[in-house]
Amino acid sequence: MKRRIRRMSFLLTMVTLVAASPAHVLKSALSVSAKLPADLDRGSSTAAQESFDPASYYRLTTQWQGDGKSLDVVNDGKNNWLVLARTDNVSGQFWKITSAGGGYYRLTTQWQGKGKSLDIVNDGKNNQPILALTANVSGQLWKITPQGNGYYRLTTQWQGDGKSLDVVNDGKNDQLVLAKTDNVSGQAWKITKIE
Repeated sequence: MKRRIRRMSFLLTMVTLVAASPAHVLKSALSVSAKLPADLDRGSSTAAQESFDPASYYRLTTQWQGDGKSLDVVNDGKNNWLVLARTDNVSGQFWKITSAGGGYYRLTTQWQGKGKSLDIVNDGKNNQPILALTANVSGQLWKITPQGNGYYRLTTQWQGDGKSLDVVNDGKNDQLVLAKTDNVSGQAWKITKIE
């Protein structure tokens, strides 16, 4: 019985210490204890460790289509439709990757600026990428997960890890879709800093 009382006393003391500790002390303690071994596969970790320069622009290409096709915005007056277009020196292919916190990023183009962000149309299918007016919505928060060999998987906070930005395999191979996550080269994105 004494052993049980001591254990209960210890637990109560720990709970009291945790409740009374400043948040930054707890966060620091949790961060240290949660570190992963250096040799562990980090393929499923978010890009929180990645260093995307918020002042720079990046080009996004897929492993499947290579460097010859880049994520671009169609210049049709609406300027919100996305395609994989022939790589060129155009501002619709220059993407800014800005941290939104919590391991998520907002993607905007040099051409349309901060006022329009990469988003997913909320139409019941919930799989059509679009450049939409920037808003505080989960379809505009992207997780950029390293896949190895310099490639990344792009998923939204809204649809989760089960759907990834992909290229439709239809012969044209330039239409984008948020598709069921799979180990396919159309979902492996190379993000290259534009110098």
